[in-house]
Amino acid sequence: MTIKAYIAVVLAVVLLLALLGVSGSGTKAYAAEGPYKSYVYNEWNQSKASPNSLLPAGTYTGMDAGAGAFNEPQDLFVAKQGTIYVTDTGNNRIVVLNPSFKKVDVIDKLIWKGKETTLQGPTGSYVTDDGTLYIADKGNGRVLRINKGKQVDLVIEKPEHPLIPKDFKFKPVKVAVDNAGRIYVLSEGQFFGLMQFDKEGHFLGYFGSNKVEVTPAVVVETFWKSILSKEQREGMVKLLPIEYSNLDMDEDGFVYTTTIVSQNSRQEIKKLNPLGNNVLTGKDGDSDFGDKEIPVKKAVKLDSSFVDLAIDQDGFIAGLDRTRGRVFEYDQEGNPIAIFGALGNQKGTFQQPVAVAYWQDSVLVLDAGKRNITRFNRTEYGQLVRKATVLYNQGLYEEAAIIWQEVAKRNMNNEIAYVGMAKALEKQGKYDEAMRYYKLGADRSGYSDTYAQIRIKSVRTHLPLIMSLLIMLVIAYYGYKGYRFASSRSRRKGMSA
Repeated sequence: MTIKAYIAVVLAVVLLLALLGVSGSGTKAYAAEGPYKSYVYNEWNQSKASPNSLLPAGTYTGMDAGAGAFNEPQDLFVAKQGTIYVTDTGNNRIVVLNPSFKKVDVIDKLIWKGKETTLQGPTGSYVTDDGTLYIADKGNGRVLRINKGKQVDLVIEKPEHPLIPKDFKFKPVKVAVDNAGRIYVLSEGQFFGLMQFDKEGHFLGYFGSNKVEVTPAVVVETFWKSILSKEQREGMVKLLPIEYSNLDMDEDGFVYTTTIVSQNSRQEIKKLNPLGNNVLTGKDGDSDFGDKEIPVKKAVKLDSSFVDLAIDQDGFIAGLDRTRGRVFEYDQEGNPIAIFGALGNQKGTFQQPVAVAYWQDSVLVLDAGKRNITRFNRTEYGQLVRKATVLYNQGLYEEAAIIWQEVAKRNMNNEIAYVGMAKALEKQGKYDEAMRYYKLGADRSGYSDTYAQIRIKSVRTHLPLIMSLLIMLVIAYYGYKGYRFASSRSRRKGMSA
């Protein structure tokens, strides 16, 4: 082999290795980025690129757990001890998994008053801190309460009450329980809110009813009803509130709900206080959750449709959108923290997402289409955002600002980071700098409040000087008037003499 041929071979090998290196690094980058793109919204509701806050870390099927394949699973609940309850609707059972995602129990046959009873198409489950299990047994039209011995000690069926129509069919799909033992049931076809029961199963009434949305069609219909006769009004279609799609409970006893369809794209997620009023208003009072850029396909608006939500120990809210297979995470102020997930066949994407739950430091999503559970772990960026948000919500603005600075370096489109830094600067009395960061964070309220502080500070600084000048002017004015008066009087005396 000649020297030229040898050099040519070496160059070819080097070039091949370089190409392989580029290809390999590209594959690694894709794996690090995940099968979906994360984004945030700016003040004009335009999506901007963002680092991924959560990435898929594992998938788990019923076969992997040793429980057999799931069949149309509809709900997912994580107990306080970390145990995972999968409502396996198609198999008429509840599958209990340990923190290693292995089967530890299957609940399908129960004892009620000494007799065996089975589940029929259960669609929801809830576990209290003491381990009591509640099941929304939709197919049998009942809610079951099960103690640790797997004995049924309470059955709630259709209650007899003046508020409940006689033709109403009780089909409980979801259930939750507060710290006082009150039971909240979401029943299919119930437009008047959640059904509330006491710990003995007595019906207490409706809770947190949605209101009729004000749309052009509703306005026109209301106008016609105002001028028609009673008989004509009764013949018209009744205006009904929007039906809830799911519910959950936080550690403080607040009830959270999701709405699957909202024509006004408002209040898709609610936090209901004990009076049933929504206290989750979102940023600047804007109760709009989910995607802001809403495409229209064949004259149909493809808005976010939330089918489930979960709340963790720090108050973070994860809402699951079935329209695009995304999870939207918010803090207690309604600020968006993370967006992840998508529809597809890759790991980390879904075919038919139905339930979401927090598990340890991860997020779990149940996919009825793929019949599996996907676990998402936080990235380094996601951990920074979460830690800064926790400190910020605790009022530790200066500590949070240090982390927000790092977040802003990694994502210049994160407006919450700028607001966090502005809060810290405002607390330090650096109002001019705070205004600049409030502007970057598109926080008009914070900008206005800081500007007011600057005006107050300016007044306080210059007020003594201004008051001194005013007093001196007043003294000079009246001194001059006194001098003029004395001079005039002296002249008059001279003339009279």
